[in-house]
Amino acid sequence: MTSILVIGPVRFIKDKLDGFSARGYDWAHITPDTRQDLLDDLDGLKDRQFSAVMILAPNLTWGKFDEAVFSRLNLDSLKLVTGIGAGFDHVDVEYLTKHGSYYANTPLAVADPTATTAVMLILQTIRDATHASATLRAGQFSKGLGFTPDPRGLVVGIVGMGTIGKLVRDKVTALGMKVIYYNRQRLPADEENGARFVSFDELLKESRLISLHCPLTPETRHLLSDTEFAKMQDGAFVVNTARGPVIDEEALVRAMQSGKVLRCGLDVFEKEPEVHPWLISSDRATILPHYSAYVEGIFQTVEEEVFGNVLAWAENGVPNTPVNRPV
Repeated sequence: MTSILVIGPVRFIKDKLDGFSARGYDWAHITPDTRQDLLDDLDGLKDRQFSAVMILAPNLTWGKFDEAVFSRLNLDSLKLVTGIGAGFDHVDVEYLTKHGSYYANTPLAVADPTATTAVMLILQTIRDATHASATLRAGQFSKGLGFTPDPRGLVVGIVGMGTIGKLVRDKVTALGMKVIYYNRQRLPADEENGARFVSFDELLKESRLISLHCPLTPETRHLLSDTEFAKMQDGAFVVNTARGPVIDEEALVRAMQSGKVLRCGLDVFEKEPEVHPWLISSDRATILPHYSAYVEGIFQTVEEEVFGNVLAWAENGVPNTPVNRPV
């Protein structure tokens, strides 16, 4: 019998997992609290041969799903790992690829909530909302507040024109903003929807606001650092709902202290859950605690998308949203 290992709480898809028994599958379930619990639980299952693993919680205490985790499974039988979230930097995808396994993410479930959060941060950053709110709460009403740019006509540079980037493009365009974008590959013309493709350097120079929507990879780590900030317009805005380490946080603070970057909006941070003290204290930084996907119904949506990956793989040999091509 082919087995599926489920890691994390099962809230909405137990009946679907039970229904897999009719297809000749069974499933095991573990809910570790810590990384050591995870490793111990896997050691206790060393005699089982799992074909697929479902990761159903973004538990930061588990650490990275890497060789130390996967080597405890029978890699000859493992063909699919799928987990919640659009990002996949918490999984050693290269290791899985070399051992013949897919990794599939869930980019659709979190896409619109993340895009909406990005647009919220874009507007708050442009309109100096955090500063204005702090001034009002301090009993000063509007004392010391100045005029802000009008979002209409403002040039937004989107880095990473995937599912989330496209949604952000459409939402800010509806608000009258102009969009340029940089992506690993230019989109087909009929998918650009008015956005203009530019080089990364051009995007840095032409954008009043830069919004990041790229995955965290070795190539995108510290994509924005001192050199890149120096190329931006004076008084630029930066928004990040992708992954914290895409920005060199110390360099961002230096750029904000110099005025090169006027304001920022961040939902992610380089050393989560730690946040740079200067960003905590500055009313020029609008900050959220990696909060973009926290909307009602999200767990059901992501669980169903994870299950859909397993179902597609069981029926066709390929999950719906693979991020790699196994060797």
